[in-house]
Amino acid sequence: MIGVTVSELLSSALAELDHPADTAALPLWKEKLLRFANEAVVDLFETFRPWRRDPLPLQDGVLDLKLLPRPVGKVLGVERSGMRLPFYFDTDAYTVRVPGAADGPMTVVYRYLPTPLVEDGDEPELPAACQHLIVLYMTARFSLQNDTQGLNRASAAMSLYESGKRRLKLDCDEPTDYRIVNRW
Repeated sequence: MIGVTVSELLSSALAELDHPADTAALPLWKEKLLRFANEAVVDLFETFRPWRRDPLPLQDGVLDLKLLPRPVGKVLGVERSGMRLPFYFDTDAYTVRVPGAADGPMTVVYRYLPTPLVEDGDEPELPAACQHLIVLYMTARFSLQNDTQGLNRASAAMSLYESGKRRLKLDCDEPTDYRIVNRW
């Protein structure tokens, strides 16, 4: 976690935009900049792809994903005692069937979705390398609404954001993403 709050992100973005970051100006831009910050967090989550491993009880061959502590973006695997088990989704997106497995504790490996930034004290759930990227994205999106100088600033900020995102992807890819599993 980066330890930077929403109010610090907003102040940094306003400073980049040459707007005063005093307490009177902040409420004018907060809603719009907060929306841009949440867009950046979702975009960076898609690049960074954080995952968790949480226990979940198997009942009647079914895992209820709604019982997991975080919203599920994608199930990567189901394990019992360190062994990966085959699984498939049931009729809805919140239940997973594990054929041939006895009821009991299982471990679900999954990519999770970000928690939206709402309050001034909220912190994005991203590594420290992403802090400046969030501010760049906010600056770029905000600058798109201005004159030609604003468009030039938006283009430069978005270019830096995309470059940082590509570098982040190279640094954060997991070797398991490229693993070939022989199932025969």
